[in-house]
Amino acid sequence: MAFGPSYSYALVRVLYGSKWSDGEAPTALRFYCFYVIVLAMNGTSEAFLHAVATEDQLKRSNDSLLIFSGIYIVLNVLLIRSAGAVGLIVANSLNMLLRIIYSAVFIKRYFQGASSFAFRRCLPSGWVFLLLSGVATFISERILVDRLNFWPTMFVHLFIGLIFFSISSIVIYRQERPFINKIIHFRDHVD
Repeated sequence: MAFGPSYSYALVRVLYGSKWSDGEAPTALRFYCFYVIVLAMNGTSEAFLHAVATEDQLKRSNDSLLIFSGIYIVLNVLLIRSAGAVGLIVANSLNMLLRIIYSAVFIKRYFQGASSFAFRRCLPSGWVFLLLSGVATFISERILVDRLNFWPTMFVHLFIGLIFFSISSIVIYRQERPFINKIIHFRDHVD
């Protein structure tokens, strides 16, 4: 999510040429990068809900999914007509966001009174730096990438992305090192 949207134009241009990069494809790919994150959040939150919910809570969840499906159909018709493929991705993303909100409300109620749980702690380590990297590479793309003089400007933009990616990787590794060591230690004892 931090780098995909800022490099979707360059990727489509390198792989398929200006015919495709100057159309709807890079925008659809940008939105799809965000959609993948929403899918992951929905899968995780719904998996938790389905693992701990009572039968009555699961029935209410299924009823909400029916309502969300109706909203999704209406959004699909409206957004595909007005925005094409991007509209389809946005409609899917909004549907997933509704499902995430429902699951988040359930999770908040489930952990009500538990001081050890906070949604903020569910974010990946280094998320602030990833967000800053995304903003920096977005600005880099808008300022540096020239469609008429693509190759030289793309390499500068790519270099900026590599710098931010490297720093992000180091920051995340340093913050996640204890967790990584636990996994390695656990794996070594299982084998």
